[in-house]
Amino acid sequence: MSPAPKRPPLSRLLLAAALLLAAGLACNTLAGPRPAVAWDPDPAAIVVRATFCCGLVPMSVAQNYIPDVTLWGDGRIVWVESDNVGGRRVLTGALTPDQMTALLQQIVDAGFFGWDSNYGDYSITDGASQCLQVTLAGTGHSVCEYYSGAPAKFHDLYATAASGAGAAGVEFVPAQAYVTAYPQTFSTPPTPDQYLVWPADSLGLSLAANASGEWVEGEAAAFAWRVVNRNQWQPLVREGDNYYELTVLVAGLSSMQPPTPPPAAP
Repeated sequence: MSPAPKRPPLSRLLLAAALLLAAGLACNTLAGPRPAVAWDPDPAAIVVRATFCCGLVPMSVAQNYIPDVTLWGDGRIVWVESDNVGGRRVLTGALTPDQMTALLQQIVDAGFFGWDSNYGDYSITDGASQCLQVTLAGTGHSVCEYYSGAPAKFHDLYATAASGAGAAGVEFVPAQAYVTAYPQTFSTPPTPDQYLVWPADSLGLSLAANASGEWVEGEAAAFAWRVVNRNQWQPLVREGDNYYELTVLVAGLSSMQPPTPPPAAP
């Protein structure tokens, strides 16, 4: 009969177990905290917001900027598709609870909640920070990158969210907006392809009286929105012989919040 195999000493077993435990703890630490995927379902609660603005840009660009994506607790989502000549499309849709869970789980699994809040190359002074902000039930985190340095998965998460995360989109047009018209002067008048003509008569609203901004609704808000989306770098309109750059602020969506809107008529 062959002798029974020798068992390793107890001390060696304990050491191996301790090493395995330490390795597991190290992996968890490196991956960062992984909060449960749960969020506030309130329609006013912002769960995900992604921004890439603004650096050294004209004032109107910063004022007209809206986040690349905003996702609220009820699944409503608004995101932006930009071209390379200053134009943009603003889309809105809705994510199902399963779609929201999938997006947020992807963010958690990437280790997002364990990343630093800021990464960057601060030797460059004229850029903009790219930021992703996520708020779950009981916890929230924001990660920003200035030029470089963020984990590679940061850009994957940003792109997924900023593409609508699977939502079917339709054009977003605000029902109400705060519009400001800034008079412009030119040594050489702009060509017709550089501006839209403000239809003061049909809208019942003249920009000449818009000295400090005003709330507008309906067709006036939609037309101003069209001007801004047509060219964010030069949101130009002509009224009579005068030219104006427009800024359009939408409550709850724009990065720069407008004044409190007037109460609704009874």
